[in-house]
Amino acid sequence: MNKRIILRMGLDKKILSNFLKIHRKFSASPKYKIVNMIKCGLNVIKYDRLVKHESSYILNSFVPPLNSPAFLNIAMNVPGEGADFFENHIRGKRLAPISAYIAATGKCQYHCWHCSAKSSINNKELNTESLLTIVAKLQNLGVGIIGFTGGEPLLRPDLEQIISSIDPQQSIPLVFSTGFNLSLERATALKTAGLFGIAISLDSINKEKHDKMRGYPGAYDQALKAIRNAKKAGLYTMSQTVCTRELMANGEILELARMLQSEGIQEMRIIEPLPCGQLAASHSALLSLDEQNDLKNLHILLNSTKQYPKASVFPYFESAEQFGCGAGSQHSYVDALGNYGPCDFLDLRYGNLLTDDIQEVWQKMHKASGVPKCFCLAKSTGLHPASHNAVSENAKLPKFYQLLGGGSLEL
Repeated sequence: MNKRIILRMGLDKKILSNFLKIHRKFSASPKYKIVNMIKCGLNVIKYDRLVKHESSYILNSFVPPLNSPAFLNIAMNVPGEGADFFENHIRGKRLAPISAYIAATGKCQYHCWHCSAKSSINNKELNTESLLTIVAKLQNLGVGIIGFTGGEPLLRPDLEQIISSIDPQQSIPLVFSTGFNLSLERATALKTAGLFGIAISLDSINKEKHDKMRGYPGAYDQALKAIRNAKKAGLYTMSQTVCTRELMANGEILELARMLQSEGIQEMRIIEPLPCGQLAASHSALLSLDEQNDLKNLHILLNSTKQYPKASVFPYFESAEQFGCGAGSQHSYVDALGNYGPCDFLDLRYGNLLTDDIQEVWQKMHKASGVPKCFCLAKSTGLHPASHNAVSENAKLPKFYQLLGGGSLEL
């Protein structure tokens, strides 16, 4: 299936234009070889499933569509000219993160057992003007994906206004939601405002179990209605599941995947329980290394057959074999008060985007966080955020950067 869509992509003028511009920029370095970029690309897609949504070709929801201006934007947002541009690229240095997720509100009527934001942003939110200011600053910085999370972002009546302020030539907007009250009319309004995609949380095939996990009666029905309305409105429609060991052990995760495929989900995002918010570092729900490897294998299994939807499993993408953990380099997070940090799952902030210069805050955070790691910072037991950069000084970069650079890269 990837072969067929790759052939179609090869005829897409915007994709060809994007990659030709990247190739020309890289060619200033004598260390750059196009064969290495091809090897790098093949490694990225070997256990993934490329899809087309409307006119967009999508690798996954962690990067903008391959034929979009936003994709070219993230590729070019690397420091240096001439040979330095390629050198900095293969060392994970950036002028802006690929993505920034904004807690559009701390308000939420659900009480999810795993909530990462529960302790810090309860019932807090910025006004429309402040949120528009933050979005504008992220766009000016060069962020390629702006995601709205929470709390529950659909509780904001001004969400369409905020999304409509995003320039699609710079950034792709996404929403991460429980699906609460997402009518067809609201989904259509969000699509008209410029929303590209929405991810709806669904953690079980069993209605009662999902409602209990989300702490809200009717959460399951709300999620299914939201998925169907998002599809009808023409949004790139994703699910998001917190995969517990029980879901894997009893095979329910595969049942859920088959059900979501029948609903027409275009991407199934799967994350594991992480030691933040409601879950302490020693929480029994946290997965072992073997169970995390099972999740990586789940990514491969789900993408291997059409009986399941396209899947994006976080431990797979954050592994040494792919992109690694990009907290503070590839990714960033803005909480409901405007504080800016490296990740949704790290309680660490470097400044406030309403009062501080975003360039200065980003550079401070990027320098402290270091380059992409071969491990997830949020689940690295015993590693305090302040020690992350020191730990990474003599570490290898993830395989994406290794292959692009044509060999072993030591920092």
